[in-house]
Amino acid sequence: MQTVYTPKKYPPEILNQLKTMPNLAVEIANRWMLGWPANVRALIAAGEYMPALINQERKEREALTMPGMNHLARHEIAQEMGLSLSPPSIS
Repeated sequence: MQTVYTPKKYPPEILNQLKTMPNLAVEIANRWMLGWPANVRALIAAGEYMPALINQERKEREALTMPGMNHLARHEIAQEMGLSLSPPSIS
């Protein structure tokens, strides 16, 4: 089971949802919080964090199941499929 990085930075309702999500979603949440904490805070404030995370998890899961990609690391597969590793920005 993947552990949530800096759980105190999430509102309780989002933290509770993260704890029930697949490991890949928590991995993405951790990557976002480590690399782009300001973007994560902005997404949370705008109420767009969970939809963005769910969408990214779906896209990365699809990319990871593509045949012929198992020789690449997860981040390489995401980049190969044109996926951004960062969270979306709030405009």
